[in-house]
Amino acid sequence: MRLLRVPARLTTPRLVLRTWRAEDRPAFTALNADPMVMEHIMGTPMSQAESDQLAERIDEHWQERGYGLYAVELRSTGELAGFIGLHQHLAVPQEVEIGWRLAPSAWGRGLATEGAMAVRDLAYGQLRLRSLIAITVAANVRSVRVMEKLGMTYWRQVRFQEWLLTVYRGIPDAMTDTPSQAREGAR
Repeated sequence: MRLLRVPARLTTPRLVLRTWRAEDRPAFTALNADPMVMEHIMGTPMSQAESDQLAERIDEHWQERGYGLYAVELRSTGELAGFIGLHQHLAVPQEVEIGWRLAPSAWGRGLATEGAMAVRDLAYGQLRLRSLIAITVAANVRSVRVMEKLGMTYWRQVRFQEWLLTVYRGIPDAMTDTPSQAREGAR
């Protein structure tokens, strides 16, 4: 496995994408316990223990691979709004997935697209990845719309546990027509 290294922090006009801090845990737990957030992810909210296990897996992914899911902070308030980043999904382990999970208060404002574009640009620029995937269920039209805005197209469906997942895929030429305004390390 090739270890990739990404910056600990990216900024966009409205977001700070950064590595996780211990004080993020309560907001992370609340995000994962929100039924609206989890409707298309697990179908049910996560318990405290499940959320803690996910946080540990996110930390391990960063340590093992040098990249992962960034905590997403609103620049205007400093509030933790969720996460966006790169990781390996068990359903399609040979590919790198770009993923996001934001609190309902951040929905409908283009924040997922803004943050995902910054991560996409990092993946194709600094990391020189040749493709990215994004995974959701077909009913999650908000996530599908973000995937399309990233320049991704439907690739296939895969069965994972009890879920039938829809996989979108993108390659650099198709996905980078509109560069994001992300900057590494800036505030």
